[in-house]
Amino acid sequence: MSRRFALWLSPLLVVFGATGAGAADLFRTDTGPGVADFSGVEIGPDIGVALGTAGSANISGPAGGAHVGYNFQASRIVGGVEGDVTFGSIRSGSFGSASFSQDFLSSARVKGGYVFGNLLAYGTLGPAWSTTDYKYLGDSSGQTVKGLAFGIGAEYPITRNVSLRAELLRYNFEGATYVVPPSPQSLTTSTNVARIGASVHF
Repeated sequence: MSRRFALWLSPLLVVFGATGAGAADLFRTDTGPGVADFSGVEIGPDIGVALGTAGSANISGPAGGAHVGYNFQASRIVGGVEGDVTFGSIRSGSFGSASFSQDFLSSARVKGGYVFGNLLAYGTLGPAWSTTDYKYLGDSSGQTVKGLAFGIGAEYPITRNVSLRAELLRYNFEGATYVVPPSPQSLTTSTNVARIGASVHF
């Protein structure tokens, strides 16, 4: 329980440590003439679907959570930091007598992008974490795995302080060994998450 709570907090602490006092000014996203303003703090929900592999098995399921970040903007160039937490029901398909599940993903990433009119297109990259569980004939072994998250996204303002976004992220995790009878199993997990979300800008 304490490990999962610490993982949940880790990307948020990274982001909040970088924001400073930037949350004081509301209504930062501008849909008026000129380039939209994405600078400052943003926070909001995400919902989507996860598809990937655990060893030789396919995994899939719904995934949703929240993100918080801080952006810096110079003319049309945007950079920033962002953390996210994602909860889901990501399960393996046919895996013989075994099953695999992934219920939590998290990442702390840097972002870089360019504003085309009012549309922000960006790439993102950073460390990631996930809780996983392997079951075989009633025995279970859980592992927290670490890796790298990277992907692309786009964001578009619909009011002065609310924007919509879409992202495609890939999480590549290190291999982990799950100790279950009759012998330990080593699996490497990769998860793709396609999601949409909304952000409130401060």
